[in-house]
Amino acid sequence: MQLRRWIAADVPIAKSDGGGLTFTLSKGGTASWVLRYMRDGKAKELTLGNYPDLALSAARKLAAEHRVSVDKGEDPAAQKRAERLKSRAAWTVRELAADFREKALHSGTLAKATVYYREWDLDTVILPRLGPVEVRSVTAEDVVDLLERSGRTWTMQKRILTTTVQLFDHAIGRQLIKVNPAGAIKLKALLGPRPAVRKRLMLTEAELRTLLASIDDIGRENALAFRILLATCVRTVELVKARWEHVDFDRGTWYVPDESVKTRTGFLVPLTPTVAEWFKELKRLAEDSPWVLPARDRRRTGEHVGRTTLWAAIERAFVRDEIEIRRFTPHDTRSTAKGHMRNMGVSREISEIALNHALKGMEAIYDVREEIPERRRALELWASFLEACEQGRQWNVVPLVRPAA
Repeated sequence: MQLRRWIAADVPIAKSDGGGLTFTLSKGGTASWVLRYMRDGKAKELTLGNYPDLALSAARKLAAEHRVSVDKGEDPAAQKRAERLKSRAAWTVRELAADFREKALHSGTLAKATVYYREWDLDTVILPRLGPVEVRSVTAEDVVDLLERSGRTWTMQKRILTTTVQLFDHAIGRQLIKVNPAGAIKLKALLGPRPAVRKRLMLTEAELRTLLASIDDIGRENALAFRILLATCVRTVELVKARWEHVDFDRGTWYVPDESVKTRTGFLVPLTPTVAEWFKELKRLAEDSPWVLPARDRRRTGEHVGRTTLWAAIERAFVRDEIEIRRFTPHDTRSTAKGHMRNMGVSREISEIALNHALKGMEAIYDVREEIPERRRALELWASFLEACEQGRQWNVVPLVRPAA
């Protein structure tokens, strides 16, 4: 009854029950049994358990047993600490991964895409192979075997290796191991040189005219999304995650928040009149959804469209021979915009800003504008060019300025 009254009072206390057994209540409201004793002239404490999980009678019995070991010259607190360290040293890779997820992946400091791919590597490749193995038993040969058996591309194996290195770096930080078994592995030695990176494609004016003239064949929503993607120079994921709360038709702007951006820094996209009209049509099609591009699957009500939905639609059109230009990728829309804007006389700096590439040097430090008029003018010029391509009109506008060196 007295214990319950102390807990109800919610005031930190330490009450002795005799023989070193002490009832404690922390500021956070945790009630515990602690055995206090002397060892080699020093005061020691051993936490026996929490109340009410450990009742008064059980706590008295346990304290008596430990007092016997103290009388024998033993140190129960040191023994408990050694057992805890021994148990941690025997962690499996699965237990390490759980701690890695909590402390590193879900710390809130990583981009969502990074967390997604690290989780994928753990769940799909690393844990199925190494999950039950003790961390201290994993060798470099085990990691090499894991990579070779994965059967993934050079680029994916590079990412898997990076995840593995980070996982065992975490183990070193926890002092479970001294050397990272994945640290010295070189993918070049396993798979040879990295395959040449595909060169970015710049669709020509003729290709854009051909593509835009029939783009509605992939579906109106997909076609509008593609036009916006091409005209605003954003990345696919930034458009996929766009919400109506960030679109301001009065100001003619669309804000892309930090969590949707690769660099984790949000930015403002100026909406030219042409692009704003495309957004307004999507607004009508989205009805009451908070997403600019809501999921098409009724089972995913309240979610945004999938990241690959648009490109899957374009790929199907290519397979059916409905698009008669060179095959391109999502990133090629950005290189296409960059190239054409440069040809129109847009400076290198402004074309970089249009693609939301980070500025360098002193420019990056001092140019902190959110609304950049030069960017708006460049995107208006680019949107006018695309509109002319789609409508089959001649494009003969004189460049704004001479291209910068």
